[in-house]
Order: sequence, then structure tokens, then C-alpha cells
Amino acid sequence: MAKTYIALDAEFFWDRELHELHRAMDPASQRRAVAVKRVMAAGVFQFTIDDEGRVSTGEIGSWSERDWGDEEGVIRQAFDYLRANEDKPVLTYGGLAMDVPILLQASMAHGLRLPPQLIDQPGRKGPRPHIDLGLQLKGGGRTWTHLSQMLLRMGVPFDVVAAKPSVPRPASDAAWQSLRDHVELDCPLLAIAKIGWLVAQGTNGLRLEPAIIALVEGFLRRRPDHTFAGELRTYANSLHDGIAAGFDDAA
Repeated sequence: MAKTYIALDAEFFWDRELHELHRAMDPASQRRAVAVKRVMAAGVFQFTIDDEGRVSTGEIGSWSERDWGDEEGVIRQAFDYLRANEDKPVLTYGGLAMDVPILLQASMAHGLRLPPQLIDQPGRKGPRPHIDLGLQLKGGGRTWTHLSQMLLRMGVPFDVVAAKPSVPRPASDAAWQSLRDHVELDCPLLAIAKIGWLVAQGTNGLRLEPAIIALVEGFLRRRPDHTFAGELRTYANSLHDGIAAGFDDAA
């Protein structure tokens, strides 16, 4: 049976006012504490793998404070989207340690219910509704791998991966557009890493390069004017060339 995932990414900023309130109680309070981070944008990207290892892509969505007013507006829209797709598991990278705690605290602050994929369900049976790829890569070891490091190791171009690190809170319309491009690109990059993991686990019929091409080209069909469209097209073309060269060598 085909399996569809929703790659989820969220971008945060540290709230200076909350930070100063924390410092008033605890001078050692750290700027990066989860409790002083707020959500400024979120993005999703759907992709499906069928029984024969073929990959297809679905919807792309993103929400930011510029379009929805504030943190509450952003997470309300993102949560509604996930609820409308509650049969599909959410995929994050390091989400259990960072994204989910911040989204939970935002939900508590604004009196919103988490979507089913993010609700803590002790004793839950059946498929997990939330998959943390970072935790899957860590396994039983003690070493955490940054997603950017994994993508570079998989051959994703540096210029694309270099856009991955977090961005500051925008101060102009152009900066908000850049944030939108950033949070949306993070999702297919996460999907690429997940594909690599699934190939390594022996998923039937799944081949790395054709799957990555399907992800990249599917993303570009929906976002042809993305800031990194040129780099992504070049990347996909290089994968096509590599596959063609392999056929030539075999012949």
C-alpha cells in the first residue's frame, strides 16, 4: 500500500521580552531556551511512496506571521492543515526535542488543540503519527547528526544545503518572502533525507537518485519561481545525467 508522509518544518524566533522576564527571575536564563521561542513560520510538503518504490509529490503549504498576523494565526493554520490530513504521519528532524515542545507551548499559550499527529498518546498502538528522522538516525547511539551534514554526505549541492540554517525574523516584505522560500525548501530537503533512510532500510523497489529527482521536480512544478529553483534544476539534471551515464556504461 502506498505511504504518504507530510514533511513539516517550523521556524522560530526568540522573544526578547520573554527573555528579559526570564532573566529578571534568573540572570543565567539562556537566550536559546525553548520557553522564549515563538513560531514565526511553518511549512509542509507531501510525498508518497508506492508499493513498487515510485515516488510522487503532493501539496506544498506554508504560513507566516506576515500573512496570518502572529504566532497564533500561524499555528492555527498549520494545525488545521494537519488535522485535515490526520491519516498521514508527520515527518520532522529533531522535532521531538525542539519543534514539538515549542508548538506545544504555543498551543498552551493560545488555548489551541494540537493536531492528532503531535498529541502525546501513551500506550498508543499502530503506526506512529509522528516520525523524527533525527532520532531514527541516532538509533541507540549517542551521536546526533545535523540534517545539513547528512544532506551534504548524500550529495545535495552545498548552495542548496547552505540555505538550510535558521534565518532571523524578517523586517521587510522581501525578507518575509525569503523566509517563505526557506521554510518550504526545508521540507523537500527533509524528504530527501528520509528517502535515503528508507533506501538504506531496504524499502522495496525504492532507488535513491530517481526518488530524489521525483521530489525535486515535484517541488519545482509547484514552486517554479523559488529562490533556489536554478540550483535545484541543476541538481536534478546532474542526477539524470548520472543515471544516463550508468546506462551507457552498462551498454
